[in-house]
Amino acid sequence: MSTTQVASEARQHRTVREGHPDRRRMVRFDWSDTPLHWVPGDPFSTHMVNVLHLLLPAGERWFIGVVTEAKPFVKDPEVLESIGPFVQQESWHAWAHAMVLEHLAAQGIDSEPFTKALEQWFERTGSPKPGWPKALQRWWLHRRLADVAAIEHFTAVLGQWVIKNRGLDYAGADPLMLDLLRWHGAEEVEHRSLVFDVYQDLSGSYLQRCLAMAFVAPSLLAWWLRGVRYLMAHDPTSPGRPGWRDWLRAARQYRVPGPWMLVVTTPLRYMRPRHHPSTEASSELAQQYLAESPAAQRAREAAGSAAGGPADGPGA
Repeated sequence: MSTTQVASEARQHRTVREGHPDRRRMVRFDWSDTPLHWVPGDPFSTHMVNVLHLLLPAGERWFIGVVTEAKPFVKDPEVLESIGPFVQQESWHAWAHAMVLEHLAAQGIDSEPFTKALEQWFERTGSPKPGWPKALQRWWLHRRLADVAAIEHFTAVLGQWVIKNRGLDYAGADPLMLDLLRWHGAEEVEHRSLVFDVYQDLSGSYLQRCLAMAFVAPSLLAWWLRGVRYLMAHDPTSPGRPGWRDWLRAARQYRVPGPWMLVVTTPLRYMRPRHHPSTEASSELAQQYLAESPAAQRAREAAGSAAGGPADGPGA
């Protein structure tokens, strides 16, 4: 039996805690036939969702850095074992969305000024502080973990939303883009508890968790709106400046999440004292989509062929 097959069987028999990942799915997409406005006739909805491609490559890399920094301090063996698959999933998410940015550049939208500004913001607000006293460094790690856990709450909620919602399907949205969004959303639902459990293992402060959400929610909203304005302004078709009416209209059509969901209900649920991400979304729904996803199916077949085993084996 090959080393790959041994590793594959070990993952298959590992018991995975609810809300923790067990493997990476190395999906790939060919964007050559995807139009600039992949929601037909709706530049606003297209770019409202396209903001995710702007935010996620830098964001996912930052998540990985914070969780990797925390790993030596994790005591729970189940949580510790799930960090590896989490890092693998997030690194693939970052790569997949970066490929979309290359496609946007080929269509006339250069995202580099925006993504560089975002990376500089992460550097200012979320980088390690090696010159600080040890106690303050540990507090700063807990603080950043709390921020990542809060963002992961949003990604799980958005993941569940994009899997369940059919507004984009009814609008005739590009199937490949929908598959990317739903594959990523399903994996966010799958690993929704991991960073929260790392935070609980290291700190668990309820006050710090609430303060993190109070920082993350408006920051995420500000960067999202800034991203929509950037994409609309640099769209070569000159669709005009986005407004609140565009957002409300698209939300009523179930093409994008509504402001009430993003600004009010999602943060408030996270601030409940007994909140745990395992109750926030459905792992069954996520696994069902991952079984149906065309890109995930191709990844399973490729992994099965590489391992010399069945196409539906783990490791894809």
